[in-house]
Amino acid sequence: MERASFTLYLITLVLSPLLFGAVHTYAYTIMSLGVLIGCLLIVKKNIRKEIRSGVYQFYLPKNSLNFAFFILLIFLFFQVIPLPDSLLRFLSPEAMVVGKKSLPASGALISEGPVRQWSALSPYYYPVRMSIIKWTVYALFFLGLTQMLNSQKRIELTIFLILITGCFEALYGLAETYSGSGHIWWFKKMGYPRDVTGTYINRNHFAGLMEMCLLLAAAYAAALSGRKKKTRIISDHKAGLRVRLSRYLSGEQRLNKRTLMVFVGAVIGVGLVFSASRGGIISAAGGLLCMSLLFMFRRNHRRKGFIALFLFLITSVYALHIGVDYPVGRFKYFDIGVKERARLTQKTMDLFEDYKITGIGVGNFQHAFPKYQAAEDKNVFIRHAHDDWAQFLAEAGITGLFLLLAGMFYHVYRSIGLWRKRTDPFAICLGVVPLAAVTAMAIHSYSDFNLHIPANCLMLAAVMAIGHSALHLERHHGRDKTLYRYHIMPLKYRGVLALLLVAGFIVWNGFWTIRHFMAEASCNTVTNSTLNRDKNPPLEEIEKAIGWDRWNAEYWYKRAREVMSVRDAEVGNLEADDEDRRNHQIGIIRALEEAVRLNPFKAEYHLRLGWEYAYLWKDPDYHRTWLTAADISMDRAAYFAGDSNPYLHISLGNYWVYRSKTIYTAKPDWITAWTKACWHYKKAQSLERSKRLVDDIVRYVWKYYPDKGFVGKVLLPENHILIEEMK
Repeated sequence: MERASFTLYLITLVLSPLLFGAVHTYAYTIMSLGVLIGCLLIVKKNIRKEIRSGVYQFYLPKNSLNFAFFILLIFLFFQVIPLPDSLLRFLSPEAMVVGKKSLPASGALISEGPVRQWSALSPYYYPVRMSIIKWTVYALFFLGLTQMLNSQKRIELTIFLILITGCFEALYGLAETYSGSGHIWWFKKMGYPRDVTGTYINRNHFAGLMEMCLLLAAAYAAALSGRKKKTRIISDHKAGLRVRLSRYLSGEQRLNKRTLMVFVGAVIGVGLVFSASRGGIISAAGGLLCMSLLFMFRRNHRRKGFIALFLFLITSVYALHIGVDYPVGRFKYFDIGVKERARLTQKTMDLFEDYKITGIGVGNFQHAFPKYQAAEDKNVFIRHAHDDWAQFLAEAGITGLFLLLAGMFYHVYRSIGLWRKRTDPFAICLGVVPLAAVTAMAIHSYSDFNLHIPANCLMLAAVMAIGHSALHLERHHGRDKTLYRYHIMPLKYRGVLALLLVAGFIVWNGFWTIRHFMAEASCNTVTNSTLNRDKNPPLEEIEKAIGWDRWNAEYWYKRAREVMSVRDAEVGNLEADDEDRRNHQIGIIRALEEAVRLNPFKAEYHLRLGWEYAYLWKDPDYHRTWLTAADISMDRAAYFAGDSNPYLHISLGNYWVYRSKTIYTAKPDWITAWTKACWHYKKAQSLERSKRLVDDIVRYVWKYYPDKGFVGKVLLPENHILIEEMK
């Protein structure tokens, strides 16, 4: 059972970076299921029978990171629990406002009384649920691997597999880049053809893997240099091949192993340099500096600080021999990259200002950010802030960041305390790897989003598990074993409850992992640049996706668009009666209302819903219900629109021009509608100075108001000449 679990963990660890960093649905599903199945095997192993009493007991490992894992998991669940208005208003007033805007506008108008519904701190549940699954997978991988790394042999085997993987990534990336092939497996690389990326799509994420592997190689080489040579019992010429191989792997040939580690570290370092990732190179230097300083604190290990320096220098020699003009040249544009990232960070902090205490919901950044997006980034969909610290602060608020830092500081404090007590060079050298790796990733996270790449998070958990296990490794009479403490609970009452909670939670994560994969297999919403997936599948496939996972708002929006296509195809069909068209229209509205209810951040959902309300002009309640509901939806769309899309503002302006024609010009409501139309049109023109955009505005307004004076009111002063040209 233990060996099967360990094997499954190692296979998952190696496959994840090879499958494009596990950023695609099929890859992170394999990763998640591998970890969860392995963890279930570990849970079964931890049910043991006490010899004296004959009572079965459940062993739950004690770990200094348990607090961080548990408290953040509770916080994530707290973000999606519906709360009463009074508590929600106190914790996050903006979340309450957004939650109210998720209620169907037509439902609020049709019902006799006010609609009362509790809302959650995170208005969109689906991304937070996916974050819970990912966080659980990383935590269980760390906890499970620390249990599996119960001997020096297993620790070294894991190190070798990680470094072989890192070395392969570097060599494969160098070969593909400088041979001119420019592929990642079957996928042709898009953009930055001179950057080494291994099997990753993004050079910065490849650099994140390289920096962790480089630090691990340096620490392991230092561990080998401090171990004493053992007396041989059987001479090499008398020993068989199996014995000699065993000696090599167990450390007898320490000089050869140390030389191999220096070579592997140099190859990985060359891969890092030629990734041309400025953040990755700086972060690796920071991690090596942290490692060197920690070695300086130990009198007998101060010389090992030079190993890190030597590894860095030999990497530089290799790189200089090949030619580093391009990687070094990228630092000339460092200020430009900093300026762009600083703008994203500033806008992310604007988002944080509205959700200070508890955040917008972990995973919700890409949905909430368009409202705050800078005009310089218009027409670009931004998924990450390129600053994991700022993004996590916006998603989790001050509370989430405090809990994360408190849990990490507690773990670092306990680890350093144990590290100071150890005298074994193997434990001392590998014990610094987690601190160095966390330092490097913390620095890199200031300019990139490595911690949103599943393979890199899993690798960080593996490196931390190696260091943790090495610190707990004890040697007695030639044998070694990791010594851990456990919560031991007899399988009665409390023990059974704990076992059911742990096993049930693992199964819950696996259940939703499978359902998410099946839904995405039918209707793709997760970006996948390496597979030619149909972005607009037929209605039947969308219905299947909704059946598997109805919490993804994008499925409902795609469903509405497909029904729109069916409705529009029947416009010229004389056999289709008005009742059929109305049924299609109501179906579209219900799907869009569900999309809005699930994800109220998306301005496009509100905009499309408003237009669909407006199309029900044959309904008896059109003016009293549907047109008013359309006004509400358009106001909601304007609330979330921001500066990200000028054509969104054109569509909003078009609606208010249309709406103004349903109102007598003498009424104040006409002035309101016309003022909104002018504002949105001028906003669009300020975002994009395009003749085509202005032409579209003029033509639309001209249909309703064929008067030069009216058209002039919706144009910026420099665009007035276009009226005469079109006339």
